[in-house]
Amino acid sequence: MVEELKDDPKVALKDEDAAVVVFYASWCLDCRTSEAFEAKLSEEFKEKVSFYRLDAANLEEIADRYDVERYPTYVFFRKGKPMRGALVEPMSEGEVRNWLELKLARR
Repeated sequence: MVEELKDDPKVALKDEDAAVVVFYASWCLDCRTSEAFEAKLSEEFKEKVSFYRLDAANLEEIADRYDVERYPTYVFFRKGKPMRGALVEPMSEGEVRNWLELKLARR
């Protein structure tokens, strides 16, 4: 399940061992397309990572803190801390899965 996030991930996810935040805009076609595979991957990885979406167009101040300039942008968090290597404008479910597996392998 993918939950909508309304607060800064640094605060909202401080107790989450692993989380992905997808920064999106409602007008972004790629963001709407990616929703389907985000839902699928959230089920596939539900024991390992939580998925969230944050409306970066409406919460621009928060998105700016994470240098989000294009949509969708995937940022991996551990205990509320963003990890290096955001995934920007992925083109496929496989691309997101590979990125996610790499992030989960790093401790």
